Amino acid sequence: MASFREMCFTPAEFTALAKIKKDQFAQLESSGRINTTKRKMGNVDRKMITLEDLQAYFQSTRKMGTGAESAGQAIPVEALENGSLPSVAVATDSGFTLKDPTHKIQMFYNVKGGTGKSTLTAQYVMRASMMGLKVLAIDLDGQGHLTVNLDILDAHERPTIYDVLINDLPIEESVINVAPCLDLIPANLGLCNIEIPLNNKPRREYRLAEAIERLAEHYDLIVADTNPAASILNCSMMVASNLINVVCATNPLSFHGMSLVMATIEDMEREFRKQMNVKIVPNMYDNREVISQEVLGELRTQFADWCAHAVINRSADMNEATKRRTTVWDVNPKGTAASDINGLAEELLFC
Repeated sequence: MASFREMCFTPAEFTALAKIKKDQFAQLESSGRINTTKRKMGNVDRKMITLEDLQAYFQSTRKMGTGAESAGQAIPVEALENGSLPSVAVATDSGFTLKDPTHKIQMFYNVKGGTGKSTLTAQYVMRASMMGLKVLAIDLDGQGHLTVNLDILDAHERPTIYDVLINDLPIEESVINVAPCLDLIPANLGLCNIEIPLNNKPRREYRLAEAIERLAEHYDLIVADTNPAASILNCSMMVASNLINVVCATNPLSFHGMSLVMATIEDMEREFRKQMNVKIVPNMYDNREVISQEVLGELRTQFADWCAHAVINRSADMNEATKRRTTVWDVNPKGTAASDINGLAEELLFC
């Protein structure tokens, strides 16, 4: 089973990710802007782009995008051909490769379990790292589902945020590398016991924010998956976050709990005198079900200012990616799940 770390992309998949025209790929390759390697697929040697080479392309584009590219103007063909331009533009209709994330520290949250937030968090951080962003994922749920989704199966042997907040372990020592451009602070069942000792610590609500701040300069994006509860640890992550992504499954019970979730966030705003940016992410949508359509409509009506435009459809590809502990792009790059995650990632990163 190939892991996310070992992913490779065909030229067609690369052009879809980079949002360039197919005839531009050869120009990028000949000018040295993208590296390719030969991989045996069955009985045929195919030209492939590794995950690291994909990330390097996006990183160079993001760092060097200037002048005509930043302005969204067309790039002269001769500049592509002779390599005189240091950064060849990708599609300017989205522009996501040419700027930093709008909100650097984010969390996925809901007090209700079963909404799919751990799966979405894993897909989101992998997709962000594919864009060349340096990403840190933090698992704050004792169940460790984000950790497992990122193919770390020995988390019981590793330090967690418990050791950082309670035992004063330097946060750098809890970080492990998962894949190029993707690091993780894992979780295990020991994290379930953090509430009482954390409650007894001075400045309990700020300890997590202060720990994350020590790492922040090394990352473009920091994303936490939280436990399904209104816990002190989750409140601490709210204090640290620039964006709270509330995952709501499009079913009646999940929608019923949204009022409690939003009320909790409003209480936090008043207590800490901090304006919190919130994005509600509709998940597990099935357009064949009337109830799913009704819940999505209510979300967009009652929470119009916060509801995301992107909707994550129920998909077998998402389950398959979770089983294989990889990204949906690795399962089916042309599928609905890959398209949904692409749209969600761009909205949460750059809107």
